[in-house]
Amino acid sequence: MWRKAILLSLREKKVFVVFTLIYTVLIFLTSFFIDLGFKGMFGDFVWNFVFIFLGTSLFLSMLYAWILVSRKRRIWATFKCIGYTNKNILSLVSGMIFFTTIVGFLIVIEMLFHYAAIVAYINQTAINIPLLILVDLVPVVITSLIFIGVQIIAFILAYRKVLKVRPIIALKKVGE
Repeated sequence: MWRKAILLSLREKKVFVVFTLIYTVLIFLTSFFIDLGFKGMFGDFVWNFVFIFLGTSLFLSMLYAWILVSRKRRIWATFKCIGYTNKNILSLVSGMIFFTTIVGFLIVIEMLFHYAAIVAYINQTAINIPLLILVDLVPVVITSLIFIGVQIIAFILAYRKVLKVRPIIALKKVGE
């Protein structure tokens, strides 16, 4: 099922790319501000941004789940006609949401590794600038776990929408 979910995600190129980029930016910014908060910089002001970004991720996760279920109602109805259960369809939707989140997480990790490699390379040359760690790995992992936890709320919304999809939707425009 997860393989099919990944393939369905990649089929929706525009939606997948947009939400992956949004998740990437949110994961990076949340991680950055969590890192600043752990270091005690800017006081409690930093944590306000963390909560704003987490609220935004919750809203976007619910929006993404709603878009996935609403735009593909006919596909889900067809799946129900050929014997898929609500649990199977929820597995597909949750796989699509998880895949998007994990790809965003991997992009952030990749960017941070490249940034660290570039800074290390520049330090080995004659320029010798001070080593600036952009974001530690621990806040990125904490943020990603929080984002994956937020996805559970999106699954609840998706499950409620999947339950409402009737198989007859797939057969409505067959005779037209």
